[in-house]
Amino acid sequence: MKTFTSLLLIAMCISSNAFSTEYFRNRTIIGAGISQVADKSLLYFDIDGAPQTLECAVTQRFAVSSDEPNYKEMVSIVMTAYALGQNTVEVYATDYCNSNAGNAQSVVGVKIGSMAW
Repeated sequence: MKTFTSLLLIAMCISSNAFSTEYFRNRTIIGAGISQVADKSLLYFDIDGAPQTLECAVTQRFAVSSDEPNYKEMVSIVMTAYALGQNTVEVYATDYCNSNAGNAQSVVGVKIGSMAW
């Protein structure tokens, strides 16, 4: 039983490191745009402050590719937050850069307001 518990703990540590994420809380989206790269659309957006610490994210912005399952929803919520000037935006970002926009941090989710994730 101790061996099983130890292996389970090791597996949990490895899996949590493989999918690390960062939260940027109570931010304002200060810029947003959409462009095309090859056959994909990309949503780019900036938030206030100095958000990224990733070496590859030299543009200090986030990106979401149209091949991601929640692309349309992300475009909708980011553009809504930008248009309304919301200052309670939370960005749930990965710890790697977007594969289609190598100079911007990839995003898993965005929310507005005070609801919990």
